[in-house]
Amino acid sequence: MRLSDKVYFMVLLLLIAVIFSPSAGRGIIYIDIDSPHIRKFYLALPEIKELGSAPREIKKEIEKTLAQDLTISNLFYLMERERLPQKGVYITEATVDFSAWTGVGAEFLLSVGLAAGGDKVLTEFRLFDMIQGTYIAGKRYRGSQEDVRTMAHRVADEVIYQLTGERGIFQTKIAFVSNRTGNKEIYLMDFDGKNQKPITDNGSINITPAWSPGAKSLLYTCFRRRNPDLYQVFLSPRRTILLSAVTGLNAAPAWSPDGKSIAVMMRGNGSTEIYLLNPRGKKPSRLTRSWANKASPTWSPDGKQIAFVSDRSGSPQIYIMDMPNGKIRRLTYGGRYNCSPAWSPKGDRIAFAGQEGGRFHICTIKPDGTQLRRLTREGNNEHPSWAPNGRHIAFASNRRGNYDIYIMTEDGGGPWRVTASRANETEPAWSPWLK
Repeated sequence: MRLSDKVYFMVLLLLIAVIFSPSAGRGIIYIDIDSPHIRKFYLALPEIKELGSAPREIKKEIEKTLAQDLTISNLFYLMERERLPQKGVYITEATVDFSAWTGVGAEFLLSVGLAAGGDKVLTEFRLFDMIQGTYIAGKRYRGSQEDVRTMAHRVADEVIYQLTGERGIFQTKIAFVSNRTGNKEIYLMDFDGKNQKPITDNGSINITPAWSPGAKSLLYTCFRRRNPDLYQVFLSPRRTILLSAVTGLNAAPAWSPDGKSIAVMMRGNGSTEIYLLNPRGKKPSRLTRSWANKASPTWSPDGKQIAFVSDRSGSPQIYIMDMPNGKIRRLTYGGRYNCSPAWSPKGDRIAFAGQEGGRFHICTIKPDGTQLRRLTREGNNEHPSWAPNGRHIAFASNRRGNYDIYIMTEDGGGPWRVTASRANETEPAWSPWLK
């Protein structure tokens, strides 16, 4: 980068800092995402305005990523740019023409500016409520050219926060299982399928990934020692340890919300049972006791209940155990085969895979057994996993042949396919919030 370019870029940043004042928002909830009558809102996203020279590919990447994030939020109709007024203008408090935007039906306006110099990139946005005719919020992000997708995700996250009061999911991760190498290995990717990286590479069978509460590690089951043993892999720096190697079974792990216990499937007296381990994989304590098999434990967000699968009624159904007293009650009655329960982070619903007409579909149900909903219609759909916002669900589906990972909203919005290899991608595990 030449000295003149550096001076130009620094002057540009100084000018932007003078005219642009970031806002923390006004604390108003514009979109109530918990409303039973929530609808989509018309959001205008004009072409990104260059605030200085910027490579075209950077601009296109930010626009594409931002539009995809806002679409997946399932809160907006993105308006066609051909209809939008004030073309070629960076919309600010001083330049916004509210009447022009309301005239084309816009309810919210998101204006994004971009500047680049050398490897450095600056992105900023302004968000407006067009109906009330007010400025909502604005922020500025700096990074390298390699960070442009992350910057776009941060803009989308902030837009969601400013409008709903809740965090966006666009910087979260999804772990999953893939057989693309001929073996089942654990992979990690951005929520939208980008930046896929292997977490295991041992040439064995690796299954049932599960996040720790702080998202610093993953639990999984591996057969590398010819027994389904429980491992923990720390992500940064990468380090793998053997947690439990009890002969027979150490599978389907689930961390308690407080990180003090791990629920896991182990062999009991002739059947699989749910046990609790401490964070070091030691001191197994048996939770369930009966002749029937139990599988797939999942914790309630307050840590007071565990849902699991049992065939005690003759077919796999979902049950709930109250941790303080050990009482067990049956949750699902419809269908001959219900499995893979996943408790919403909000605590209000449990997702599961239920068999209907010879195929599995993703369903949700309230913890009291009411309001059963079927969310999918095509193919086999398995292994639901909630996003930390409690609004989105990842799952595996073979609706296009091989199994891929899809995401949808808890009311069935979407779905959006986020993997598209020729392999089978299964068992998604959506991360908690990342710091």
